[in-house]
Amino acid sequence: MKEANEKLDTMKLPEKDRKAYDKYLNHLMSIASRNHTIEIDAKEIIKKAQEEKEIEFVLRLHGKGIHPPEISDLTGLPLERILQIIENQSNK
Repeated sequence: MKEANEKLDTMKLPEKDRKAYDKYLNHLMSIASRNHTIEIDAKEIIKKAQEEKEIEFVLRLHGKGIHPPEISDLTGLPLERILQIIENQSNK
């Protein structure tokens, strides 16, 4: 914040205006930080939903008797991931 104050000082702002401007900048930074956090949370929720759909799809195919290598070929997921999903479901 000292750097910002030095820049403002070169603008020759009165003390009252400089404090108001600093408050305004802090408010903008707070909004940007909050928005960034919301964006990260939203991306995480979307990723989790996609993973859940992926798991559901793999398990449905497996339930229909399709073998893991075929599921891998159909979904584009690595065989190791398919086997992990099936194994995790059988452990429940």
